[in-house]
Amino acid sequence: MAEGDTGSDQRQNEEIEAMAAIYGEEWCVIDDCAKIFCIRISDDIDDPKWTLCLQVMLPNEYPGTAPPIYQLNAPWLKGQERVDLSNSLEEIY
Repeated sequence: MAEGDTGSDQRQNEEIEAMAAIYGEEWCVIDDCAKIFCIRISDDIDDPKWTLCLQVMLPNEYPGTAPPIYQLNAPWLKGQERVDLSNSLEEIY
């Protein structure tokens, strides 16, 4: 493994730890080896009326030269609201 890969892996692991600490119970590991995670957001923990799952995959080149890959899972989110949210996520990187 090249030295740059080790640095990238370390930065990814630090970011994963930070996100897990920030999101707590809303953070879920889908596939640790493939670096696929999910953040589940609801309007109410006890009695949710809506839930949004943001699935995030960190490619090997992240964060140096590639953005995270994400998928929004929220059937109730449609049209311009979905587009606006997707655009906001793209702007963050």
